Amino acid sequence: MKAGTDRFKAIESFLGRKGELARELSGYEYREEQIRMAEAVLRDLQDNGILLVEAGTGTGKTLAYLLPALLSNRRVVISTGTKTLQEQIFYKDLPLLRKHFKFQAVMMKGRGNYLCWRRFHKFSRQPQMEFVNDALVMRQIRAWSEQTETGDREELTKLSDGHPVWDKISSNSDLCLSSNCAHFKDCFVAELKAQAQNSDIIVVNHHLFFADLSIRKLGFGEVIPRYQAVIFDEAHLLEDIITDYFGVTVSDKMILELARDLVEDLSGLKRAEQKELFACAARIENLAEAAFAGLRKHLEILSRDEEGRRVDFEINRMPGPASKMAGDLARELAFAGSVLADKSDSPDLVGLSQRASQQASDLDFVIRQDEKGYVYYSELRPKSLVLRASPIQVSTLLRESFYPSLESIIFTSATLTTAQKKQPSFNYFKNRMGLDQVAQTEELWLKSSFNWKTQSLLFLPKNIPEPDAPGFVSESAQVLEQLLNLSRGRAFLLFTSYRNLEAFYGLLSPKLKYPLLRQGDHPRSELLREFREVEESVLFATTSFWQGVDVAGPSLSLVVIDRLPFEAPGDPLIKARINHINQSGGKAFFDYQVPAAVIMLRQGLGRLIRSAKDRGALCVLDPRLWKRQYGKIFLSSLPPIPLTNSLKNVAEFFDQEKTLGHKS
Repeated sequence: MKAGTDRFKAIESFLGRKGELARELSGYEYREEQIRMAEAVLRDLQDNGILLVEAGTGTGKTLAYLLPALLSNRRVVISTGTKTLQEQIFYKDLPLLRKHFKFQAVMMKGRGNYLCWRRFHKFSRQPQMEFVNDALVMRQIRAWSEQTETGDREELTKLSDGHPVWDKISSNSDLCLSSNCAHFKDCFVAELKAQAQNSDIIVVNHHLFFADLSIRKLGFGEVIPRYQAVIFDEAHLLEDIITDYFGVTVSDKMILELARDLVEDLSGLKRAEQKELFACAARIENLAEAAFAGLRKHLEILSRDEEGRRVDFEINRMPGPASKMAGDLARELAFAGSVLADKSDSPDLVGLSQRASQQASDLDFVIRQDEKGYVYYSELRPKSLVLRASPIQVSTLLRESFYPSLESIIFTSATLTTAQKKQPSFNYFKNRMGLDQVAQTEELWLKSSFNWKTQSLLFLPKNIPEPDAPGFVSESAQVLEQLLNLSRGRAFLLFTSYRNLEAFYGLLSPKLKYPLLRQGDHPRSELLREFREVEESVLFATTSFWQGVDVAGPSLSLVVIDRLPFEAPGDPLIKARINHINQSGGKAFFDYQVPAAVIMLRQGLGRLIRSAKDRGALCVLDPRLWKRQYGKIFLSSLPPIPLTNSLKNVAEFFDQEKTLGHKS
């Protein structure tokens, strides 16, 4: 905009009833809530404050913060909780604005999303057994590499999530040689950084944002160039992501990869030094395998749940030999780091030194377990054992080192509030994010623009057991079969665990005539594509599909949730948070557990109504929602959805489609 233009008038002239978008887009729907949000965001960007905005579905919140970000004449970072929203902003919303405003924008993801030319060529020259087995995959990647302009693995639509070949050829901060790399002039990550330096809007995701913040905190430079303001969309996801990035993680996989790289990359050393480090690498490998095998055997006894469960890791209760070997392993890693520390003439060796020293420090931190305010636990994965130390609360850290460093911060989501005395309250989010003690925090709650009373129905079946009681799955599956026949498929079935997903799938798959899609059978993007295209399909999914999934139109007419999404109280991190709240004089169940579950439930149910023309039913199979006293908090936190316990009413609701012409 030209200097001196009234920026608030610019919002009205662009988003108003007779604004530029109304003239440009057929079927444009004016939303008063969108105008109010845009004005609030602009005020915050001008006045340097902290703003919390809950914008219900249909508000048009993305444009409501992008437009004022452009009008602010500042470099603004937009941080999203999911890559799906990140790509929507960059490929859909910003191009719309670019027709009317002149600006530069860039999208940045974490390094692991981009091809690394050095690692790609190295892996191609030194194929391993897995590579031979995946020769077809590698040919596809090679063909893609010759024409890609971004190096973004998202373009490889046929490559499954977590494919092992990608781990060997993607960019990795521990292995990056930066400007010393022979491929630096063609580096996709370096090109992104250069673009970001000249951009007004930088679109990132929360993982990258806080990875960058943790790097800055350690004094290792920066990934995202300096900025004056940040807007967090999908802000309800922040606490767990921040917890990850300000914790410490070490695994046998990381250490064994380092040992292998030590053996492969020592060509620049003298023979005596090579011999010394070969021996050190062998000791690291042997100690890592023995120590982690001993720890894993003990931890598996404690873990009686599904694979990947987090288990308390108390080093003083671990088997003596395994604990001693873990300490010896940390010392060997430190020794390798010190031996390579003075090899500044070799970027490869400097990188190895930094990796070894960091892993030594992290392993020592995790096994000492003497830092107050942290919880120590493990994650048992199929091919790896991960040891973690996580801060129990991030609120103090944010108040001390993050909030004072920025001029303007905006948090927004469709789900930031929970009902308190039947009124929406930001207290839970403010408490978890340390905002309850920060001055100049503004709040704005905007209702959804959709007509939930006519567009939706909430079905709460009676006479089924509670989720932990015998017969819950079998009896709920019978109700679910009837429900799916009424909706003619077209459903998201969202489960709180893989165990429930598999149990329901096993019972329903022989009985349903609709195409069934199951999480894990294909990449997420392929499942969603097929779900949209095959109208009567039914998708069985877990928590990763509860958020950031947008399916408007006839393919989604029913969302079912198996149980209230309470976090497992036995999870070490959740248990530590509960204990901290109770010991501080709070009531963890109502201050933390219920609000967290409310927000998660709202996210899951929010998959249904994505446009003013959408129409569909919601179902929660958990009878605690209407049996227990705390169920009222959940119901009061939902939009004004008509409620029924009768399948007959559900049948009538779907029969109305033929009359109304919606979703039929």
